[in-house]
Parts: sequence; structure tokens; C-alpha cells
Amino acid sequence: MNKLYINIDWVPNNFSAVPADEGLACVATGNTLEEVKENIISALKFHVEGLVENGDHVPDTLNGEWVPEFILTTRAQLKYCDLYITRKALAKETGVNEQQLSHYANGQRHPRPAMQHRISDGIRSIRDRLNGIL
Repeated sequence: MNKLYINIDWVPNNFSAVPADEGLACVATGNTLEEVKENIISALKFHVEGLVENGDHVPDTLNGEWVPEFILTTRAQLKYCDLYITRKALAKETGVNEQQLSHYANGQRHPRPAMQHRISDGIRSIRDRLNGIL
């Protein structure tokens, strides 16, 4: 079974998803993370059906069975986390001030890879702490 890597970002007012393989011309949007995941899977299946009907080449990644592997940008992670945790809590966990986190979430600044890892690790740490109380 092939893994299909799909990048998810936050663009003004919604999430967007595109395959990491730039050769796959397929895009989807959604108001929620769950919606954009469903929409991109549906769009990719529809895309493959069209390729098959037209007798066009189906990319190896989409040929046969495949499973999506979603990769969220820092901006998408922060926007999604806004539903569940405060920026203040995330700032405390990561050591990144709230204003900087807001700049990343709004696309005014783009974090370097080390900062992206720091933010992702902070989100995981909060998740693990919450799991520990259940």
C-alpha cells in the first residue's frame, strides 16, 4: 500500500490541502481540518477516475491502494490548536511568546525548521499531559 503525503496549510479563512508530489494536480479546501482531509481524499479519487476514463497515465503513487499521510504546516497546526488550547498555554510550554506564535499563525512570519519542531513538540507535550489525566 502506497503512502501519499499531503501538505495541509491554513490560508485566509480555511484549510487547504495539496499532494506533496507536485506532479499531482489536485487541490482541496475546507473550513475544518476534518473537512479538508475528506475533500482532498475525495478529489484525489475523482482525479484517478478521470485519468482512467481518459486512458491517461495514473501516477505510481495513486496506482492501486494508497493511504494519506497528512503533513500540517506550523500555521495549520496553530490554527487547529486554537480550538483546544490557548496560545498562552502553548507559549508557556514552548518558550515562544504569544505574539510570535500569532505572527506564525497569521502568516506574517515563517518559522525556521528548529522553531517548527519546538512548536510541534510543545503541542505534543500538552497532548501527552492531557492524556495522562484520563
